[in-house]
Amino acid sequence: MIYDGWFVGGLRVVKVSRNELEVSVIPELGGLIWSIKYGGYELLYHHRDPEPIEHFREGLMPEDFYNVVFFGGWFEVIPNAGYASRYAGASFGLHDEAPYLPWRVEYDEEVDEYSILMIVTLRKYPLKLYRRIRLINSNEVLIRERLINLSNQALKFSWLHHPNFGGDLLSERTVLELPEGTEVEVDKYLNSPSILEPGYRGLFPMVKSKGGEVVDLSRFPRSINTEDLVYVPTVKGNWFRLINEDLGIRLEANWDSSIFRSMWMWRPLNSPNYPWFGRIYATALEPTTSWPATGLAEQVKNGTAYEIQGNGELNTWIKIKVTS
Repeated sequence: MIYDGWFVGGLRVVKVSRNELEVSVIPELGGLIWSIKYGGYELLYHHRDPEPIEHFREGLMPEDFYNVVFFGGWFEVIPNAGYASRYAGASFGLHDEAPYLPWRVEYDEEVDEYSILMIVTLRKYPLKLYRRIRLINSNEVLIRERLINLSNQALKFSWLHHPNFGGDLLSERTVLELPEGTEVEVDKYLNSPSILEPGYRGLFPMVKSKGGEVVDLSRFPRSINTEDLVYVPTVKGNWFRLINEDLGIRLEANWDSSIFRSMWMWRPLNSPNYPWFGRIYATALEPTTSWPATGLAEQVKNGTAYEIQGNGELNTWIKIKVTS
């Protein structure tokens, strides 16, 4: 069923539910998937109550905007995934620009009472994105997307799904699983209080810390203060799993790895100083076209940016399945 007319912080919320599964979106807030609940358990991280983006725009530098308007949930980034960048004459801030635009939402309950369509047209780049969110049964969410180039010029871009997991799902008894033999590389660009050795490359889940100790990326201890960014340059298999061993909740994601060829793993675990000041405990597992998080211009230089032909379109998908 679809529930419309709910509001949080003055923002419209649209909910789709099917038995134990419920997905809530905030169209005006960058098309944000605010909540995914299964059996009453919240799977996404919420940093604070959402507010209209217009409350924050004045006086912010592009590199600060994302940090200030980060509410949690699952947002989508296109065409600049990563740090502030300038490309093709356009200036982009951190994770610009889809998360900062209002999206339109459409639905027809008589046709499909478990599906909504969300649409956004970018302002700096001639791209239009259609995202259909459908609850295909009582424990699976399927997201189908169509990206259209509104110009006759080929465009390079980076595209990132940024689901921030937390809530009831994440604890010290949660384990992350990736395909066997997955190679990871620790970020060496982010100026953050990470405990990991910058540039370290090895096999998941074990990586080295700056002090030479071994860190297990499959676990999320509450006793550390860190903000780590780790890349999977080339996904080996198109899935990850988060399993809360206490609650018996298992979340598995699958996606179209022909487009989302890489993945970022962001681990803000009680990260000190600006902008978190120890008030965050989350993890984001982010299928993406491009890496590292240096922004579009550098991603074009290193060959990881994606390209859409003039007047062309791309179709892709991501699926989330939850079991208990």
